[in-house]
Amino acid sequence: MGLQMPHPFLIGGKLSLYKKIRSLGVEDDATVTFSYEDGAEVFHFNETHVETAMSQTGFATTLAEAVADGFLYKNGNEILDEMREEELLTDYDRGDESFIEFIAEVIENEHWNYCWFEHSTEKYDHKRGYTELSAEFAVPLSSLKNETYPLPGWKASVRTPNGNLTLER
Repeated sequence: MGLQMPHPFLIGGKLSLYKKIRSLGVEDDATVTFSYEDGAEVFHFNETHVETAMSQTGFATTLAEAVADGFLYKNGNEILDEMREEELLTDYDRGDESFIEFIAEVIENEHWNYCWFEHSTEKYDHKRGYTELSAEFAVPLSSLKNETYPLPGWKASVRTPNGNLTLER
């Protein structure tokens, strides 16, 4: 029994997302859409349903992790760009190791003024309901080439020659 070398496209014993998609005949310039949604039971009559859903689900932190770390941070993204343009990051103390937490706070405090994510509320009656929060990023497949496990917990969708493929991860 000799030494076995890992397959060159395997990462941690699994085929990388990039290689999985490429193996289906998808070209590097194809668009991969990452989407995330979560929600919570809320009281909507007091107009705090979005904030309640964010605090119960950790949605702002999940979104902050996506835009402030990994390949979306390295390649740039509209949310972080807008935060910089609107000078929402000026209070961040560079070198402080809580950038993701800072971004999550900005999302929680400023989301009404920007379109960083979608939200909808199903109203059960005059005060109770369910609020769903969702975010989406479209990126070229080529940006995933060197990524081990991009956006864990997010769905990845891509159009293949045989139809649309959605991977829940």
